[in-house]
Parts: sequence; C-alpha cells; structure tokens
Amino acid sequence: MLSLGNCVRILLSTWAIFVIAIKRIISQKGLALASLIGLVFSIGLTTSIPVYTDAVYFRLFNESLNPNQSTSSTINKKAPFALLFAFQVDSNHLKRWEEVQPASQFISQQAAARIGLPLKQVVRYFNSDTMSLFPKGETNFNNTKTMLGWYSFSTLNDLETHITILEGRFPVVNRTPGSTVEVLISKNMADKLGLQAGEEYTTFARMAMPDSGAIVAVTIPIRIAGIWTPSDPTDSYWFIQTSFLDERMLVTEEIFSQQLASFIAGPIYTCMWYLMMDGSNVLYADAGPISGRITSVYQQAAEMLPDLKLLQSPLDALAAYHSNSVLLTVQLYAFSLPILGLLLAFVSMTAGLSVEQRRNEIAVMRSRGAVILQMIGIAALEGLILGAIGLGLSIPISLIIAGWIGQVRTFLDFGALSSLPVRMTKTSLEYGLAAVALALLSQILPTIGAARHTVTTYKQERSRMLRKPWWQRAWLDMLLFIPTGYGAYLLRQQGAVALMGNRNPFDNPLLFLIPALCVFSLSLFFMRLMPLLVSAVAWLSSKTRSVGLLMASRQLSRTPSFYITPLMLLILTLSLSAYTASLAVTVDRHLYDQTFYSVGGDLKFLDFGESQNNSSPFGGGGTAAASNDNSSGDSSGFAISSASTDTEPVWVFLPVQEYLKIPGITKVARVGRYPASASMGGTNQDGTFLGIDRYDFPLVSFWRSDFSSTNMGALMNFLAMYPDGVLIPQSYVGQEGMKIGDTLPVIVKIYGDQVKVDYKIVGGFKYFPTWYPSTGPLIVGNLDYLFDEAGGMFPYQVWLKTMPGLDLNKLQQHDTSADGTVRLADLYMDSALTDIEIEQALPQRQGLFGVLSVGFFAAGLLTVLGFLLYALFSFRRRFIELGVLRAIGLSYGQMVSYLAWELAFLILMGIGAGTFLGVGTASWFIPYLQLGYGEAAYIPPYVIQISWPAILQIYSLFGIVFVLGLVGLVIMLQQMKISQAIKLGETV
Repeated sequence: MLSLGNCVRILLSTWAIFVIAIKRIISQKGLALASLIGLVFSIGLTTSIPVYTDAVYFRLFNESLNPNQSTSSTINKKAPFALLFAFQVDSNHLKRWEEVQPASQFISQQAAARIGLPLKQVVRYFNSDTMSLFPKGETNFNNTKTMLGWYSFSTLNDLETHITILEGRFPVVNRTPGSTVEVLISKNMADKLGLQAGEEYTTFARMAMPDSGAIVAVTIPIRIAGIWTPSDPTDSYWFIQTSFLDERMLVTEEIFSQQLASFIAGPIYTCMWYLMMDGSNVLYADAGPISGRITSVYQQAAEMLPDLKLLQSPLDALAAYHSNSVLLTVQLYAFSLPILGLLLAFVSMTAGLSVEQRRNEIAVMRSRGAVILQMIGIAALEGLILGAIGLGLSIPISLIIAGWIGQVRTFLDFGALSSLPVRMTKTSLEYGLAAVALALLSQILPTIGAARHTVTTYKQERSRMLRKPWWQRAWLDMLLFIPTGYGAYLLRQQGAVALMGNRNPFDNPLLFLIPALCVFSLSLFFMRLMPLLVSAVAWLSSKTRSVGLLMASRQLSRTPSFYITPLMLLILTLSLSAYTASLAVTVDRHLYDQTFYSVGGDLKFLDFGESQNNSSPFGGGGTAAASNDNSSGDSSGFAISSASTDTEPVWVFLPVQEYLKIPGITKVARVGRYPASASMGGTNQDGTFLGIDRYDFPLVSFWRSDFSSTNMGALMNFLAMYPDGVLIPQSYVGQEGMKIGDTLPVIVKIYGDQVKVDYKIVGGFKYFPTWYPSTGPLIVGNLDYLFDEAGGMFPYQVWLKTMPGLDLNKLQQHDTSADGTVRLADLYMDSALTDIEIEQALPQRQGLFGVLSVGFFAAGLLTVLGFLLYALFSFRRRFIELGVLRAIGLSYGQMVSYLAWELAFLILMGIGAGTFLGVGTASWFIPYLQLGYGEAAYIPPYVIQISWPAILQIYSLFGIVFVLGLVGLVIMLQQMKISQAIKLGETV
C-alpha cells in the first residue's frame, strides 16, 4: 500500500509534468499552432470518410425503401423503418379474438421497445371471412338475384381520427345478444350499390366452427351507421390502400371483438400489424444489432401465433446498408492512404522539429537527474493536449469535408446539386481517436530517441550527424521495389482492371495503391542519389564566382539528413498530386468518351413513325406520327414508305429536320440499326447493319481520331461517292474477299423482312460509335440506299445534338415545337449526359474523387506550411553558424544569396523529381487502370490525360513557398545581431 508521502510525491511529479508540458506549448506557440493545424486536417479527413459513407448509404437505404414504391396492389406505400406482420388462416380454421391477442399485444406494445427504436405509429387490422350481403328480410340466401355482393367485416384502431363521415355517424356497440351491428361503408361502395346511412341489410355465410370444424349458417343483421372517406389518403396510417377497403364493412375493435363474436365463434380470418418506427438516428454501426433484434421480435411473435408472416421490414436494406458502408469505408481509406501518409508526414515533421529544438534542453534535464519516463510523459501529455484540442476542432471540419465529398462530380469539381445529411457517428470518433493515437506516437518516438542522451552523448551524437538515415542503412528503398515490381507485373499481366470479369474495380483498392507505392519507393531512392547530385552541382558551382551558390550546394551535400524530410514532402506532394490529378482527369474524360460512345451522341430515341396497316406490330401509334389518315405525302408533308405488297406494313415518318424546331436541339440525323448477316473472314457471321445519313451523321455522332486510320470526313466521302458502299471493321479488311473495292453480299433483317443487298467495301474502322466486337461485325452504309433496296422506309433511330448544358428535364418540359407538329412526349430517350450524371453519383466514385480532391488541397496547404517551418527552424538551428559567417566578412547580399540558393535548390529538386515521378507513374500505370465492367469498359481505350493545370497549380504553390520562405529568412537575417550569434553557449 502506498503511503501518504508517496502519493503526494506522485501527485506533485504528475503536476510538474503537466506544468512543464503547458509551458513548453506556450513557449513554442508557432510550432504548436502548426502542429495543431496538421492534426485538425489529419483528424478531419480521417473522420470525414466514415461520416460520408454513413450519410451516403443511409440516403441509399431510405431510397431503397422509397415510400412512393409498392410491390403490392393491396399494401400501400411503406416507410423506411416499418414492420408489417400478417396472419391469415383458411376458411376452415378461423380464429377466436382471444387467440390472437397475446401476439397482438406483444407486437403493438413491446416490439418497438425491444427493437430499440421510437414508435411513431401502430395500426392493427382485423378482418373476417367474406359474407354475402342481402336486403333486410331476405330469407332465401340461395337467391343470387337479390344478393348485393360479397363483403367482410374489418376493423382498424384509431379509425375515427383518420376518416371523414360524409353521411350518418360513427358506429357504436350494442352488447345485447342478436342486436343489429352498426357498420361504416366507403363512399365508393355506397355509390356502387346505392346505399344510404340508416338502411338495414342482412349478411349471410356458412362458416366452420373454430374447434369442431362443423359448418354452421351465420346470419348477421347490419345497419349502415355512416359513409366514410379517408381524411388524408396519403397519411402513413393507410398502409392498406383505401380502394381495398371498398369491399369491407368497417366496425370498431369493440364491436368486432364483442358484438360480432356473439354471431361468429371465430371472427378472425386475417390480421395485420403495421409498426412505423423512427430510424432517423440509425447509424451503420447500429444496422447489425437492429437487424438481430427485429429477427428476435419476429421469432417471439411467431411462437405466440404460428404461421405469422413478416411481409415488410428493413432487414434486407439494413444488411446491405451495413455491409456496403463498411466496405466503402475500407475502400476509401485504402485510396486515401497516400494522402493520409502525407498528412502524417507533416505531423511527424513538426514533432521532429519540436523535439530538435528541445534536444539540448532534454539532454540537460537528463544530466540533472530526470528519467526517460518523465521525458516521455511530458511529450505524451503535450501530445494529448494538442490531440484533444485538434479532435474537438476537427469534428465540425470533418462534417464540412464529408459534405464537400458528397457534392463532388469529379476531381476538384464540387458542383453536384445533391447534399448529404451528414452527422457525427461513434465510429467516426473512434477513427478520430485512432488518428490522435498515431499523432501521439509520432510525438513520442522522437522524444524517446532524444531522451536517451545526456549533454555529453548529445554532443557526441551531433558530431555524427553525417551518417545516413536508418532507412538507407536498412535498404528500405530497395526492398520496397519488390512489392512495387510485383504489383506492376500483375497489372501488366491482366492488361487492365476492366478485364477482371464482372467485379467492381473499386473493390480492390490495393491495385490503386501500387502506383503510390511506386512513387514512394522511387522518392526514397532519389533521396539516396540526392547527395551525389548536389555534390556534382557543388563541383560545378566551385567554378563560378557565386559565393551563395557554392555555399548552398556544399551545405546540402554535406548534411543531407537535415533536408530529407522537407524535400520528401515536396517530392511526394507534387508526384502524388500529379499522378492522382492525371488519373482523375483521365478517368473522368473516359467516362464521357465511354458513355457517348455507348449512346452514339448526345441523345437518341427510336422513331416508329405511324403504321398505315393495322397489322403493324407497333400498333400504329408511334412517336412523331401525324394524327391524320391522309396517305398523300405531298399534301401532309410527311415521308411515306411504300411496300411491295398490300399486306406489308407501311410507315409514315415526319421529316427528320422537323425535330430542329424543338428548343435546345441543334442537329439531327437518322440512324437505322438492323440485324444483318454476311460472309466475313471466311465464315457466315451474324452482326449489325448501321444505316446512316452520310452528311448529318458526323454532325451528331461522337468520334475520336483513333477510331480509324482514315478521318471521319474521308469515310463519309467514300459513302457519298459510292451509294452502295459500306465500311467494315479494319480487322477484316485485307482478308480474302474483303479488300477495298470487293463486293460484300449482306442480308439485312428489317422488321420481319429480309433484304439481300450486294455492297462494295469502300473503307474500314477500328471503332465505331455504339459498336462492340462481341456483338459481331458491324457494317456501315447509306440508310437511303437500304430503304430503296427494301422498297420502303422502316423505323429508325433519331440521333440528336443538343445545346451545351441543356437539361433533359427541361427538354421534356418543352417537348413540343411551336407549331405543334413535333413532340417528344412519352418517349424513352437514351441520354449520354443523364447516364454520366448517374455514374458520377455512385458512392464509390464520388467518395474516391472527393477524398482525392480534399486531400489535394490539404496536402498542398500543409506542404506550404511545413516547408516554411523548415526554413524558419533551419535558420534558428544554424544561428551561430550564420553569425560567424557574417563576422568573418560575408556581406548581407551574399548571405541572402546563400539562403535563397538553398531554398531554390530544394524547391527545384522537389519540382524536378516530383514532376518526373508523377508524370512517369501516370504514363506507366494509368493505361492499366481502366475502370469498369467487361468489354464496354475498355472500348474506347483510355487516352492518357496528364493534368498539367493541376501540376502548374503545384508549381505556383511552390513559387509562393519560395517567396514567403525567403522573405521570412531575410527579415530574420536583418534582425540578427552578430554579438548574439557568436556568444558563448549553446545554439538557440
């Protein structure tokens, strides 16, 4: 047991450590502030990822249970967190009211509490078996002529607060045996049968007794107490569609359980319980436990009422919500590891600078009796104080960052209109605490190294600062080439990520870490070569008369370990920024190319015209059809097809140029796409014939120069010179019978008819919009020539060129031309821009580009701050050295030149190495990172886009760093007094 004296000593020692930690933070306010900024960005970005994944998948979770969707004609819309229990028996095993009450009370009163969610509403629904309805006094219940229909008794709790009585009053119970039962009927039922409030009728049915199963005749007199209509049909209370209740006579629960029971021993035929709970505060970490509790509640209710069904629940959506959120969190962390590594490097650098400033102080304290544990305790407490402040400040920052990620359309583009309901979660805080722990570790590790020295060993250690850093002595840079080379080999072997079957390429983020690992290992290798490079510069500068250039180059060559961290920060920032920006720009450009290639152009739809023959398989109501029966093309202005026989369908088409009358459409072209077969490559192959208008097609279609060795204009000229000419894939051109000028017999299948046409091969292509080689060969020819050979016009696609930035929704709102002749209403239009917007909103893509965009800004900002800190503390570390140089005769201009050349060397080496590594990595790896599924993902192939604008932004940033750093050093140089610099004692 500790004595009182020992406890007091421990408390005093702890208090002393706390006081020293606070004083050290105050004494180095600038460095502490820089460390705090780095912590805030690091923790904010770390916590923003789970915040984003929770928000985006919670939104998708709610959308998966869209209240406007229903899969049943009976069950109405469903809320996201709603349970629908249902129980139904057959007519021979009706249930008594008492038999279902244990389950009913459990579901109504205990289920939500056991699930752990607030209960917003519970609706109970009970229904009897159907009975025939007759006028009052009818005794011949076999007389179908007097029967009014089949109806049943139903009850819903809280009915009176959700309906409006149009006529009559609300029913009341009459406990007298055999008394008339008062019911409510819907307005639709009253209108259908001509019933009125106050009228009396008789219901009859033959029902089975619950126990014996004996069939008995049941007659129930009823009185229509009132006629009802729902007060608000859209209220969530109506989980059953109100139209379904048109065949139900509604009563209160009291009437159903007491008065009806006097007529029917077992009145229960169907039961339903609808529980709507509040899940607005559900987090993805709660999804698994909530799913387990819902299952447990259902199992317990089913034990009370066997054959009970759970018709609706969020179980499937919760499972997907939980698994997808966890998966996306892991993926985004894997993608953001390079950026997080840069941020951690900044935090480590500031911690290293802080410890370096205090190494003499730590050595003195160790020499005067302080133990290593006390030094570590002071550093740990200092790190905990900064970490706690950083964690508190990072919480709102992380919410802002998550909101930015949710608004990303592509790299550095935060223009998406959607917004996410972001919120801080327990999991996010746990990740934030993990980031604080890493930062604390980066603070403690340098302290441990410094605390091992006394004053004597510290001086000895400073004299050996010329030795290589530990990672060079361990050959870490060389060892990292092994996984880097293996990963590059795997990417090269598989050809592209898109060739990985039907797997989502985002599911394997390790493939995307290989380039970052390559950049890191090459950066380390460059740091090994850097002293040799600087030594060569020093040798060359010795041939000049520039004192500043010579001193700067020799300083860097002799003490490389002092400059490794800031130089690595510059190189990694530029190289990773160049690579990620180029990857993002390339992927984004490819999304546009891929989508426009798939669609063919901006917009397209199928024009069926109007069939003039009732036997048309299209029913004669096609799009853009004229609403008249005039068959004369001259008077109506419509293009009319002819037919070889009277039995074949004849179509009427609006001239395609009429579509230009619709606002927002600038160009239009006809494209006929029909199945075809031809002898190609020595075998008869099924493929596609694409008929085009050679003049209009280039104006609306998507085309790239690498689609063919011949430009688009020349290909269209070939078709103009030869009306019977066709273009075929270049892979077939040159084969036997497939040379330019050869005849190619083609059978084209056009809506039930086959047309055999002899075409002439006039050109070839490698890629053609909408064509994928797996679908068979594509033959491109003149559409008018095909129609001439077929004897008439047939339905074709209409490709449209729209104004830049045109909203498809606005186009559909203004889908009729001014003269009313052209309409795009009720059409399925394939829009490239719509498909792009859908793809850009995918959580994986949006999260990836969001993290990269935010990381780009954070890395750039912290690199500026980190390099300025390096310049400041480098000056302070060499304060005596610089003072001695001034004292032996170096002029003020030579000193400025010395410091300027030193900064310039570092920045220029960072720019050179960073640009080389970033551009080289992008050029080498991006072709193997083509994203997507199957064949459509790599057709058309990537066109590598080096993001020079982003690289120039980093150049500008480094230029600002140089100017600010030099200005700060010049100011400090002006304020330096030689007498202070060369005083006896230690460095500041």
